[in-house]
Amino acid sequence: MACSTIVQACLASRRQLPAYSPPEPLEHLHVLDLLELTGSQSKAAQALPMHQSTVCRSAALMGEQFRLQPRPGASVLRYGTNESLQLLRLSYRAHRMMDGQLRIATDPLHQPLLAGMLSVQSVPPKFRHSGEWAQLLSQALIDGAIVSSWCHHRRVSAPRPPTWTGVMTVPLGALPLQLFIPTTSSAEDLLPRKVLLPRRPAMPLLHEALAWHGFQLEEQPLSCHDLPAWLKRMRDRQLALPLCPGMLEPGWIETQGLMLHPEQAPLLEQLWLLVPEGRVRSSREARHLIRTLRLRLAKVGEELLGEAEALMDSDE
Repeated sequence: MACSTIVQACLASRRQLPAYSPPEPLEHLHVLDLLELTGSQSKAAQALPMHQSTVCRSAALMGEQFRLQPRPGASVLRYGTNESLQLLRLSYRAHRMMDGQLRIATDPLHQPLLAGMLSVQSVPPKFRHSGEWAQLLSQALIDGAIVSSWCHHRRVSAPRPPTWTGVMTVPLGALPLQLFIPTTSSAEDLLPRKVLLPRRPAMPLLHEALAWHGFQLEEQPLSCHDLPAWLKRMRDRQLALPLCPGMLEPGWIETQGLMLHPEQAPLLEQLWLLVPEGRVRSSREARHLIRTLRLRLAKVGEELLGEAEALMDSDE
């Protein structure tokens, strides 16, 4: 069964189950967490969903009651934190686990890996450096994060992944990325040599790899994390874009009017799941999550290998 077919079946089964919601004493914390994870009141309101003014009131209430000191300009924990709030977040994590839920985060590129998982409370995807994911994990804003080998400051290998105090790094597998361009760029003199990427602090090694292969780089604005915004900028400016076709719906590439860039750079990343040490890592939900993610990545690899072999056969 194709990976996309598995995801569709999981989504169908998920619609039959009631959605998880926090207990009343934790509702304001839930709003503050989504505000921290999305980065703005408008995005948090859209994700919750609720009116933006309600998000503002909840954040103000939490700030007052927990004496939070905001950190303007910070990339994580912008609204402040302290021991009291962290203990409350640990309590919220325990409640999620009582309900068989884990809050798992990742970036827009890898979000399809989480589609349809019944035990996952996903959050709006966002590109972050691996150290930021680890910090959010240690503060109990999230229960796990799928991170790429591209989002470190130095090269790391599968046998020796990065480490942080109190965080376990679980290997998931490897994933190849490919560069795509709009079909309107098919003429040789129009081939884009500039690639649209997340901002360098989020994925420094991906910037380094593509620059080494002679590509120019353009950064997507920090506020734009959804795929339609990426596709619009790609078309408007005639840019290339790295994607993993094995995680996309069948026919999606053709429907979007995209094609492979003739000058592919070898882009192979390692993926890890960051989880806190202790009870979360040993839970049934975490074990199921790790097993499912590994199976999905292996399936994507098999599909891409099969497509490459078919292409080679057609060229003979």
